[in-house]
Amino acid sequence: MGSSNAIAEAGISVVNLLKKNMTPEPIASPESIGLCMPQEPEDFQLTVWIYSFEEQKGMGGGVGFRPDAADSTRERFAPMQIKLYLLVTAHSKAPPQTRSMDEYRIIGRAMQILRDMPIIEPEYLEGSLASEARTFSVEMVNLSSEELSKIWNNPSKPVKLSFALSVTVTIESNLVRQVDPRVGEAHIELTQKNV
Repeated sequence: MGSSNAIAEAGISVVNLLKKNMTPEPIASPESIGLCMPQEPEDFQLTVWIYSFEEQKGMGGGVGFRPDAADSTRERFAPMQIKLYLLVTAHSKAPPQTRSMDEYRIIGRAMQILRDMPIIEPEYLEGSLASEARTFSVEMVNLSSEELSKIWNNPSKPVKLSFALSVTVTIESNLVRQVDPRVGEAHIELTQKNV
């Protein structure tokens, strides 16, 4: 199960996948891909930004206590399943005459990678996600121009070419309680009574 860092670790895991597969073409350096708001890309040519999330009810989460797999004398509160929504945006450093074409190439390659590799393998996972050695899936999300403008939400800067993804992570609860140990074995002795 993921720690409370699972949200950040999911974003970094997507960035790791893109860094490994987008360099040296169309982006020369892995340091040019990172977690960042698209309105403030700094030196990034490709940004990944977690713009929203929602709890997934009834998907292994729920409420109530459950037996703790690590300790039979404890129960742990149910984990949360969180669906994260990420925005991937291209930011070219090319001259104005070729900037749009460069951004189209960058975003096209990012889409191709995430379509071809919808399962993020353990080698790209970060932190608590990596310690579980489990994969997680990435799904493309359709956004209308209006939705994209609302997410972008910066009237002083034009909306850049972007696409959205969703990933689902689990956040383990820290709420535990002690329980009486369960009966492991019982000995029953039968004797016959003479009447």
